[in-house]
This record gives sequence, C-alpha cells and structure tokens, in this order.
Amino acid sequence: MFELINRKLSLKVSFTLALITLPTMAVAAYFVTAQEQGNLERLTIDTGKLSARSGAKMYGAALEAGIDRGLFSLADLIKPNYQEIKGYDFGDKPRFHTNYDDYTDRVTLGLEDKFLAASSDLIYAVGVDNNGYIPTHNSKALQPMIGDLVKDRKTYRSKRKFDNEVELPAARNLTPLLVQYYPRDTGERAWDVAAPIFVNGNHYGGFRVGVSVSSVTVRKHALLLELAAVFGVLFVITIGFIFVMLQRAMRPLEQITALANEISTGEGLDKPIKPATTDEVGEMARSLNRLRTSLQSAMARLRA
Repeated sequence: MFELINRKLSLKVSFTLALITLPTMAVAAYFVTAQEQGNLERLTIDTGKLSARSGAKMYGAALEAGIDRGLFSLADLIKPNYQEIKGYDFGDKPRFHTNYDDYTDRVTLGLEDKFLAASSDLIYAVGVDNNGYIPTHNSKALQPMIGDLVKDRKTYRSKRKFDNEVELPAARNLTPLLVQYYPRDTGERAWDVAAPIFVNGNHYGGFRVGVSVSSVTVRKHALLLELAAVFGVLFVITIGFIFVMLQRAMRPLEQITALANEISTGEGLDKPIKPATTDEVGEMARSLNRLRTSLQSAMARLRA
C-alpha cells in the first residue's frame, strides 16, 4: 500500500518538476535550433562564396589561355560581337554566338560542371560577361530543344543574356563577392553569389553560383527533427531521473511510515528505531523513537 502511494507521489512530483523545467528547455531548444539553422545557412552560402571566387579565377585563366593561343582577342571578350542564332523560336529570349563561345563550349564547360558535382546545394555555376551573356551554361542546362518555349527555357539556357535586376548587377559587380536573393524563371529560388572575372587585368564579367534555397530548407527541417528528437529524449531522461531520485529519497519515509503504523497498533515497541540519515528524515526517525520509548514505558506502567 505504502509502496503504491510512494510510486504515485513520485510520479506526480516528477511530472510537476518536468513541467516546470519544460518551458526553460523549450526556450533553450528554440535558441539552439535557430542558431544551428543560421549556422547551416551561413556555411552553405560560404560554400557558394568559395566556389564563386575559385570559379572566377579559373574562368579568367581559361579565357587568358585562349587569347594566348590566338583563338580570339581581348576585344572579342570586352566588346563582343553578338550574332543572333537564327532558325529557332526562342521567344523573347534570343540566343547569340560570339567569337569565343565555341572555345568556352570546349574548355569551360567541364570547369563549371565540376562545381555542381562537388556540392548538391549548387544549382548552377556559370561565367557571364558584363552584359549578362552566358556563352556556355552547365551541361544540365544544355538539353536538346523540343520546341516548347516553357520547357526549353528551363532545359536550354546557354548563349542567352541574363539581364534582369539580379542577373545584370551580378555580371557587373566589382566587389569581391555579391550575394543576392534570386527567384529564377524556372521557379527555383536561390542565393546568387557572384565574383568578378578579370582577363589580363580587364573586367570581363562575373562567375555566378546559385545556392539552392530549397536544398538548405530541407536540411534545416532535417536538423530541426534531429534537435527535437534530442530534446525529447532529454526530457524523458529528466523525468526518469527525477522519478528514480524521488523513489530513493522517499524510501526512508516509507520505512518510517511502516514503523509508525506498527507503533499505532502497539506492535514493535521493543524494537529501537535507528535513524539512517542526519537530515529531516533522520530527525523524524529520532522523534518516532522517542515516541516509541514513551509508549513502551506507558504500557509497562499500565501492566504494573
């Protein structure tokens, strides 16, 4: 009986203490989660920044190599002659050849694709000139056209001028890095990270890297679930720990209660009660022992 009461009381106190600590734990979990999600986003964008810087240097070096080999001139890059590609219906987004785009098709395509292969968070990595012209897009954006303007715009994006309010500033940016939120015409959302490309000391354009917002969001959700699981386990462990500690703390009380019950019936008066602790419970045991002694004396007098 006493054991059942003890267990119920321990559970009640455990849950009460757990509910008291739950708000604090929830606030801590919120701040930890927000901080870790922010760190995750920054680290992912930092990957884009590193890729943009590296890509700009390698792309510039590749163009300089083409000039050194006499395949085209610096003027072909800085003041290009855009020749509109005929024979296809590109809608309001015409495509152009230049004096060097066949070179980039052969040389820079592999360079660009390596950045996408290195990180699943990147959705594009391309070199553009000052006018937003992309001579060679990534391989996944060089799919054969099927005559559907909407689909072709998503799957064939090379040799086009990207010159909206995000794309053109990225192409003409002269600061080490420019990060912009970029809702693409494909429906994707990205952070556009651009670093300037220089060719023989002249500003050619920029190397643009797209960091997928949805990819980071998925990873944030996964992180949120992991942290929720960790804090959930911690909460259960806390309740269990409190319960066990209360059980151990209340065991002497259970023993004293049993002795008091025996004394109330007149039994066990000849058994001294030895305090097991020096705290309040021990003091209660000493008081109960004095009561036992008094009752024993009283009973002896009555018998006499």
